[in-house]
Amino acid sequence: MFKLDSEIDVTQFFKWWGQELAFLLPQKVRDAFKAKGLLVVKVSGLSATVSYESGEQQELLGKFECNALAKEELQNLIQSKAQYRNAQVVLRVPDNLSVIQDIVLPAAAESNLAQVISYELDRYTPFTKEEVYFSYIKQGSKKNKVQLPIRLVLVKKATLDAMYEQCLNLGLKPSFADSEILRVNLAEASSAYNLLPKALCLKADKKPLFIMLGSLFIMLALFIALLVLPLKMGNEGLDKLKKHARSAEKSALDIEDSKKAIDYPYQATQQVIDHKNSSPSMIEVINTLSKVLGDDTWISQLRYSKKTLQLTGQSGSASSLIASLEGVPFFHNVTFISPVTKDRRSGLERFQISTDVIKKQTHAKVER
Repeated sequence: MFKLDSEIDVTQFFKWWGQELAFLLPQKVRDAFKAKGLLVVKVSGLSATVSYESGEQQELLGKFECNALAKEELQNLIQSKAQYRNAQVVLRVPDNLSVIQDIVLPAAAESNLAQVISYELDRYTPFTKEEVYFSYIKQGSKKNKVQLPIRLVLVKKATLDAMYEQCLNLGLKPSFADSEILRVNLAEASSAYNLLPKALCLKADKKPLFIMLGSLFIMLALFIALLVLPLKMGNEGLDKLKKHARSAEKSALDIEDSKKAIDYPYQATQQVIDHKNSSPSMIEVINTLSKVLGDDTWISQLRYSKKTLQLTGQSGSASSLIASLEGVPFFHNVTFISPVTKDRRSGLERFQISTDVIKKQTHAKVER
């Protein structure tokens, strides 16, 4: 559940967010925005030692008395090099003037941590919130939902205020203050803390941050566009292909219906022709019988059904009829279907013959 009265450090959030997303930018752009180095100020009495630090590089600029002459000398030295001009100023408290204290708070205090520490400060340290400036770094694993280890860094207000005034006398306004015991590493957001109260901190130039964030948003928008546009174009192309396929399918179905409408009468006509060609006409059958059968043969009944011809009659020699009929090309399977008997009145043999009538196919085709 969100707590509306929780303290939210927006500056620290954007700093962390920028560091996490900086890898999206080209190397040259990242180099242009990241801090070039630090001007570290160590105050001791009425003098201050100023050095330049950048990564592993450390360069001593000198030790300066806190007066107008030293201020002019230091400012001329800083203006002489771009790396000095672009560096952040950090006020570093000596280890003998700062205190490091590890404490453990309930995890529920994380949402309002600064106020809880301020309220409980005299419980964990010998100081009250009116006596010291403090900052903190979260320790331990984020998976621990019960306890929240905290490392406190403290410095007396009077001590830090005096050091801060010495920096101003040299024309330097610190961006933050840390302890010699626990130096801040700007490359790691998790190590950042600041002993200076917000009222004393140098206001950072937000223009580079806005430029970097704007560049990140533009790159993110372009990245999303590169993902979305091909998908959109692909979907549009797929829709066109689907429409074309549906149109082609409809045309194919119309053609198929037209083909069926044409094929049906063609097939019916072809069946008629095939049926006609599969058997001879009755005239041809009767003419053939009149030629094959002798003058002593009489046909009293002729029956033709389903390509089967049945002959009933009398003949002087019924047995010779089988051979005569088998000699006809379109007569097949010629057999007697009843015994041959002799008619007493005429003296002729009664017969009943059956034969298949199959004409050789001529393979006539209907022209389309």
